[in-house]
Amino acid sequence: MTILLLPACSAAPLKQPVWSAPTDPMALAAKAGFVPTDREFLVTHTHVHLDVYVDGTEVPIPAGIGIDTTSKGVTESPTPDGTGKDYQVQVCDKPCLSELHTHDPDGILHSESKVPDNKPAKLGQFFTEWGVRLDGSCVGEFCSSNTSIAVYVDGKQVNGNPADIELKPHLEIAIIIGKAPVLIPDHWDFLPGT
Repeated sequence: MTILLLPACSAAPLKQPVWSAPTDPMALAAKAGFVPTDREFLVTHTHVHLDVYVDGTEVPIPAGIGIDTTSKGVTESPTPDGTGKDYQVQVCDKPCLSELHTHDPDGILHSESKVPDNKPAKLGQFFTEWGVRLDGSCVGEFCSSNTSIAVYVDGKQVNGNPADIELKPHLEIAIIIGKAPVLIPDHWDFLPGT
């Protein structure tokens, strides 16, 4: 099911944010409560898809969040469409990977752990790794005191602090700041077996 929203009249358009991958990913991973490792562990391996929109325009979710892309053992290649980078981790000479990370700019958040049935990470932990504020009032520089913010999980609007959303397998999370896009995502077509 896809939800159709009709545009409403509003004030001046919001400025599109530039939320790049941080330059200190392992420090931010530790701040988010993770212990970085030197390789991927796939005992627990789940995916969530995240969309962020500002005034109806999609904000890119960068590749390499939670990955020290400068470490030996991390390879970089172009995405299949050639528009972005894809980072894969082999074995690094030092901790280079958080259990919660993005490989490429497709919005898929990977949670990979050596712990069986690892407790799901929370959306706030991902935003901490990204270096972007997320709490019950604000997303980055946008706060509910001066613009509308809505959060959807699988197409249903949720209330409360979005930082507390557990990243359970195959969720579609959409954060809408300001004017909504024409369609609110309500699912993501994950690859079979992921």
